Amino acid sequence: MRTRVDPEVAGLYRQQLKDTISCYIDYPEEVVFSLPPAELDDIRLQWLRRKFDAAVGGIAIVGQMAQQHGIDSVGCFDDALPIFYNQETFQSYPQSWLENSDFKRMTKWLGKLCAVDLAAVDASSCESIEDWIAVLQQQSSVDLMISAGGNGKAAFLPRTCEEWMTAQRATLWGIQMAMQAVDGDAAPLQSGVDRVPLIYPGARAGARSWRFLDFYEDTFGNGLVDAPLGYTDADLLTLAGRIREASRKGEAGSLQINPALLARKDEIARLNAEKPLQIEALMQRMLDDYRDQRIIFYSSMQMLYDLAMRFEQQGIKGAYAADSFFFCGGGFVSGTAPDDWKARAAAALGIPESAIRIGYGMQESLTGMQMCDHGNYHIPVCMIPYVLDETTDQPLPRSGRQQGRFAFFDLLADTSWGGYITSDRVTINWDQPCGCGHQGAYLDAAISRVAELQDDKIGCAGTAGALDDAADFLLRA
Repeated sequence: MRTRVDPEVAGLYRQQLKDTISCYIDYPEEVVFSLPPAELDDIRLQWLRRKFDAAVGGIAIVGQMAQQHGIDSVGCFDDALPIFYNQETFQSYPQSWLENSDFKRMTKWLGKLCAVDLAAVDASSCESIEDWIAVLQQQSSVDLMISAGGNGKAAFLPRTCEEWMTAQRATLWGIQMAMQAVDGDAAPLQSGVDRVPLIYPGARAGARSWRFLDFYEDTFGNGLVDAPLGYTDADLLTLAGRIREASRKGEAGSLQINPALLARKDEIARLNAEKPLQIEALMQRMLDDYRDQRIIFYSSMQMLYDLAMRFEQQGIKGAYAADSFFFCGGGFVSGTAPDDWKARAAAALGIPESAIRIGYGMQESLTGMQMCDHGNYHIPVCMIPYVLDETTDQPLPRSGRQQGRFAFFDLLADTSWGGYITSDRVTINWDQPCGCGHQGAYLDAAISRVAELQDDKIGCAGTAGALDDAADFLLRA
């Protein structure tokens, strides 16, 4: 059901969106998704043209690809598609550069992928990825992010602190809007009033950490975040992807390991031994310290389900306050959701099913999507969606119901080019209204990997195990 929107507010939003694409964060959800699709697409197209014009002269690889394809302007959405990045773009460096600690070349390579001038960055003293990240932070505006690659390489995504701040504000907006929409006691958080623990069973810091954690405490108060795993080591994370691919090929014994990483065997052994104990301690705190409290829990679907089933097996129902909130994504390790998992989890946790929100996104985008109460993922206004033929990568019609490879342009991105072709198979509904009342295109709940790229990268549900494999391999080296 659509909520009535004040025409004056909608008009102000419409005008601001033309000037500042991130302004949607300052408006309620019913306003944000009230624009007619054709009007929103007109605004998006204007933004795409601006992004293209800036990138052709500001990002070396975009300029090169545009020249190669003879693209000098963007007349429609599909015009920009030939110069989109794909899953290999952020991995397009020779692996030997990392093995030999050649971060001077790595910096030059990264500079061609982003709009930040890295010519003055001196990475000659770097011996590890951790060193490189620190130098980039000290000598430029780049705050590097790493995506765990399952094809033998890590992907390095250039972002700036300003972009991270935009992403964090967008995340908080999504949380607040979702909490407001819950059927039950949940309500948006008020800064200076609410002190609700945010529990995240992952790393607090590092290139693969969730940067929103610090932002949450800055907004609502210190000491509210419980993230037990400390620091995510970039070099160990990178090694994880290489081991996974080498093991698949039966070549694990021939891997070349950076000597600086090999020298840290004892440290990594200690960290690896502590991790299961830290997770177990968190699970015990979830039962003892947070019992009956209002909490926010953010994890993979697998972790949330495991927690709830642990309570169920102990005969515990209603573990937390009814206005608690649980966010999850990433799927299940088995690839299949257990029957009635959401209802069983909600009963054990003590919340309505609507307080369990499922998200879909990828690290290549600064924002993601939440599933609405009708089981659909609504495309953010700051994202231009595409669905491609899985064989030819040609764009499918932007009408009706289409299934294929998902691609998008992230209009929030400034440092990197926002166009990206994923390895996800989606079904998009371009013009069939959703029962929740939001206008615009949306994705069906069922999302899978395109067959030939099934093992392209480590998903959220499998990352922890991959890191364990990396540490085990290193200890045997």
